[in-house]
Amino acid sequence: MPTPELTYTNITANEAPGLWEMISQALHRSIQPGWNEHVGHERFRAVRMGSEIVGGMGIIPMGQWFGGRLVPTGAVTSVGVAPEGRGIGAASVLMHGALREMQASGMVISTLFPSSARVYRSFGYERSGVKLTYEAPVKEMRTLSNQLSMTKAREIDREEMVLLFNKRGSIGNGNLDRGDVLWDLILGTRGRQVFSYIVKDGAEPVGYVNFQQARSADHIRVRDMVALTPEAAQRLLRFFSDHRTVIETISWNGPPNDPLMLMMEEQEAKQVHSRDWMVRILNVKSALEARGYPAAIEISLALTIEDPLLDENTGTWTLEVSGGRGTVTSGGTGGLSMGPRGFAPLYTNHLSPPDIKNIGLLKGTGEDLSKAAAIFGGPRPWIGDQF
Repeated sequence: MPTPELTYTNITANEAPGLWEMISQALHRSIQPGWNEHVGHERFRAVRMGSEIVGGMGIIPMGQWFGGRLVPTGAVTSVGVAPEGRGIGAASVLMHGALREMQASGMVISTLFPSSARVYRSFGYERSGVKLTYEAPVKEMRTLSNQLSMTKAREIDREEMVLLFNKRGSIGNGNLDRGDVLWDLILGTRGRQVFSYIVKDGAEPVGYVNFQQARSADHIRVRDMVALTPEAAQRLLRFFSDHRTVIETISWNGPPNDPLMLMMEEQEAKQVHSRDWMVRILNVKSALEARGYPAAIEISLALTIEDPLLDENTGTWTLEVSGGRGTVTSGGTGGLSMGPRGFAPLYTNHLSPPDIKNIGLLKGTGEDLSKAAAIFGGPRPWIGDQF
């Protein structure tokens, strides 16, 4: 018998529990309890073989900060295909459908944490940023006191936390514009209590921390933390140090060269976990015009893209950068040549142009590589969240 047609579709609320169970089985691990329900069935898509669902995924509209501007992002989550859907093209139909839908809805890039880098590379994704976890002994976080205050946060302080988080995100690369999907989980009180504190310089909020104490009572796990000034970071270090009689270690997610780690007296903070996330450029012109660039440069660079899945991205595009903004026109000569996998880590500044060339994902002259380094340079991209 011929194999029934594969189609990319929405799902109903009644179909959602079955799909989520299928995805959990496909991933060979338990998804965070309540995560898929929190995302909502309306954000899930399925691939059907005839009328039977054989796989699915979630797509969360978010934004990511690059060059001081928010870039519309499709955050892909909970992707799985049932055993009976493998080897018949179900994953291909699912991912092609998702890429087209995200592109049509105005998302210019897509971001995900891969269960398999090899699989997602076949759809044009490439490793483009990091999620880092640090751990340090509390006794090594001692520091001088300062005049900043630290008080328990109230419900009305949530808005201040969002503003502080976005201020920090705007001066880096990769941080998410979370929306309620992630904020509700970070500040939620399921299971162990979440403790929240605001750091203020006079009346001005300059930092915060949300954390839980481990069941063993000798470890603090920071869920979320921001320090916008050196004094705020110093106050947070002192806050943690004040737990030294009952707590042994602190762990947190932070950027490469985390100021909190660098401000400690000794090199006792350790990077205990590192995981890369991947990006796929959905719309070359819109993605280049959405991000920000160094304000002091004026450079023109041609980019030739060969995109086998999203044909409209294929071609040569000229990027003109001036005043921190980019303008893109079709056409041009010279410049750099690459596919979507080479474009992604260039766009996010996860890898330098020479590094991308050295792994065979980009071609160009030394002069054009230098131009690209100036255009896309900045802080290394990171995400502190999981989705």
